[in-house]
Amino acid sequence: MDGIMNWLDRLLDGSLVAGGIFLIIGIVGGVLLLISLVLDGIFDAFDFGDGPLSLTTIAAFTAIFGFTAFASVGAGMSTPTASVVGALAGLVGGAAAFWLSKLIRGAESTTAVSGDDLIGATGAVVLAIPETGLGEVAVIRNGERISLSATADTAIPRGARVRIVQTVTSTSVRVEAVDASPQPETTNLEQET
Repeated sequence: MDGIMNWLDRLLDGSLVAGGIFLIIGIVGGVLLLISLVLDGIFDAFDFGDGPLSLTTIAAFTAIFGFTAFASVGAGMSTPTASVVGALAGLVGGAAAFWLSKLIRGAESTTAVSGDDLIGATGAVVLAIPETGLGEVAVIRNGERISLSATADTAIPRGARVRIVQTVTSTSVRVEAVDASPQPETTNLEQET
C-alpha cells in the first residue's frame, strides 16, 4: 500500500511524468545513435560535420542525458537535480563519443587512398578484363590490398600485370597492360608498388 501511495505522490509532484519524459528522450537518443553508427551518412542533411555538433555526438549526449536523468528520478532525486545530473553525464558521454569518432575517422583517413595516388600504380588482374566491360585488378597501397573494377582498351587476361592510367570513380580505374603474358597467381603485389 505504501508503494502505491508513494507512486501517487510522485505522480502528483511531477517526477514520475518527468521520469517518463527523460526515458523517452533517452530512447530517442539511443535510436539516433544506433542509426548514426550503423547507417553512417543517412542523416547527413542534419549533421553539422565531424565536430562536437555531429549527429553521433548529439545522439550520444541525448541518450546518456535521458537515461541518466531517468535513473536519477527513479533514485528519488528531484526533477531539476536529475536534469543537472543527466546534463553532466551527457556532456561527458558526448565528449567521449566525439573523441572516439574523431579517433576512428583519423584511423580511416590514414589508410585511405585518393585517385591521384593510384595513377601509375601497378597491380595484377584478378578477374579478366574484356575488351568492352569490367574486370578487376588488385593493387597494394599503404600495406593494404585494394580491389578495383577496371576497364582497358584491349582485353587483358587474368594474372597479367597492369598499370593504372586513369581513375574513373573511387572504385573504378582504367588500366593498360605492362606485360601481356599472365603471371603466376603467387605474384607478390607488394614488389609492384
